[in-house]
Amino acid sequence: MTQDGDIEPGLSHPPVTTAPATPPWHRYDPWSPTPFQDVPAPAPRRPRTPRRTVLAAAVAVFFASGAAGLAMGAYLEHENLRSTLPETGHDLPDRPARSVPDIAADALPGVVTLHVRGVGRQDTGTGFVFDTHGRILTNNHVVAPGDSDDGEISVTFADGTTSRATLVGRDAHSDLAVVEAAHAGHLTPLPLGNSDDVRVGDPVVAIGAPFDLPGTVTAGIVSATRRSVTANGEKGEGDDVSYTDALQTDAPINPGNSGGPLLDGRARVVGINSAIRAADADADAAEDTAGSIGLGFAIPVNHARRVADQLIAEDRAGGTG
Repeated sequence: MTQDGDIEPGLSHPPVTTAPATPPWHRYDPWSPTPFQDVPAPAPRRPRTPRRTVLAAAVAVFFASGAAGLAMGAYLEHENLRSTLPETGHDLPDRPARSVPDIAADALPGVVTLHVRGVGRQDTGTGFVFDTHGRILTNNHVVAPGDSDDGEISVTFADGTTSRATLVGRDAHSDLAVVEAAHAGHLTPLPLGNSDDVRVGDPVVAIGAPFDLPGTVTAGIVSATRRSVTANGEKGEGDDVSYTDALQTDAPINPGNSGGPLLDGRARVVGINSAIRAADADADAAEDTAGSIGLGFAIPVNHARRVADQLIAEDRAGGTG
């Protein structure tokens, strides 16, 4: 604009000055429902999932499904393995463990020591109470010398008392014999087990009078079953003795143990100790002065029971045994 009030050429209107915008905090009213006046509320926005989050979720799903697959595979593999492996413990006979002192305490009262004289010989052996009548089962080679005109058989019980005994019957082929002691009605017979159930590795206890030491207890295991063993026969009888399906044990057995019981873990008789293998012997011997080397043999009780019942029946029928 000039001093005369004319408008300068080239300007069509006066310049307009724009007032600066008022900051929102200058319009703040704390008592208003909308504290910031004239400030439009932000428009709602759909939340966007970042690409990184999507990738992480995909990886998590992948690993979760992989873990589930591995778990399912392991389960199926376990079930398949369990279906092909045998179930342990179900088909094995019950073998509750008992201590050797408990077994000995139960069995010793029913074990006897035999002293036999006759035909110029004197032998010591072992036997055990077989039935409620006081009959005693032992080896034939133990009592054979007493089966003569001048023979004599005596029985020493666990309490130290001694009684005369008579021969009920004997069988040289099976090497078994039955004697009956006078005044033995108070004795309780030893329970008989089932030798067919005996397995290699089963614990066993042998009781006898090795070298005339009565009440001797030894322990070991069944080291083999169904052994065929030939032992030296009795002098004057001609033939050796064959033990069929004998039980082999490493429980120490020595001369004097013959005829004694071989007991299982429940104090039941499973065999009759009958022969040993000596280190310096050429063949198995029923009695050998070399002593035990851990190879003893017992007649299975199932066979011994059948022979003993037959010997008793023949004696009742008036047989000679």
